Amino acid sequence: MESLIRKNIQQLIAYKVDAPQFEIVVNANESPYDFPMQLKRKFCDEICNTDLNRYPEACFPELIAAISDYTGVPGEGIICGSGSDELIAMINQAFVDPGDVVVSHSPSFAMYDIWATIANARHIMVPDLPSHIPDVEGLIAAACENQAKLLYICNPNNPTGYIFSRADIVKILAAVPSLVILDEAYIEFFGESGVDLLEKYPRLLVLRTLSKAFGLAGIRCGYALGNSEIIDILYKVKGPYNLNVLTQKLAVIALKNCDAILRNLEILRAERQNAMQVLETFPGLTLYPSGANFIYFESDRAEAIYQALLKRNILIKRFAETDVTPGSIRFSMGKPQENQKILDIIREVVYNEA
Repeated sequence: MESLIRKNIQQLIAYKVDAPQFEIVVNANESPYDFPMQLKRKFCDEICNTDLNRYPEACFPELIAAISDYTGVPGEGIICGSGSDELIAMINQAFVDPGDVVVSHSPSFAMYDIWATIANARHIMVPDLPSHIPDVEGLIAAACENQAKLLYICNPNNPTGYIFSRADIVKILAAVPSLVILDEAYIEFFGESGVDLLEKYPRLLVLRTLSKAFGLAGIRCGYALGNSEIIDILYKVKGPYNLNVLTQKLAVIALKNCDAILRNLEILRAERQNAMQVLETFPGLTLYPSGANFIYFESDRAEAIYQALLKRNILIKRFAETDVTPGSIRFSMGKPQENQKILDIIREVVYNEA
């Protein structure tokens, strides 16, 4: 069997995710607030009047109209996928030949590397500067010197939470020969999108998702915004029925009721600010600013913190030590009582009370 497997896949570790069975789950940057019940009932009514024996709309016109209303981007500049993951796969399928170069900053979203590996590309991950400042000059140099096909900017960045300034994004766009993918999965928590840059920069593609701020991780709906030429190219590699009718119907309801759903953003921002202020008082933690719905910090006691939380039935994200960084922790904002419990346990560990 091994002789049949593509060589670049043989050493690839499968990205398998077990269903978490914990009292508090804050490891995946999900919203702690479920979709409103009144909108779930509206969804049920919609499905009861939908023919499930027919294939879904292949080009999702109702969903694209709702996204266009939400983003201001015309319909011909929009394509949808099963989360950002599928869209990243489509981008690699459409633009990357074996041996081509893909550039990203590091640390960042793991799927950039996984899909580059599957495409048999050479992925150059430009490490952050000290204090987790993105190395903008390093990104530009890597892309230009290697004629990179793709360059990823994750803004706000996962897992560190840092922000690329608008000036830095424009600087990259103006300098590199690549298709620049601006991943705005967490943009609603930050609020300053680069979507308006699409008019000036034809090699820009913006990724968005309903998994985070909209609290719809369970329906797997992402979308890409770009000029019509790029979107037409992505349609060439899109599966004909890649979004099921349930996802399409619920996504439309969410976007049409975005004002009501996004009210929770203020709560989550306030919780993030409160948690940051508490963590800043703890010894031995190196805390980084965040524009997303999560907090990231480094600590020599990261493993002890992780284990203490596990014992209390709480799942966070733990990153292992590297040659240049200590262990680190990322946890997304839960409900206020959940956040308080997490902070209490971290306090116990750092003050050796656990």
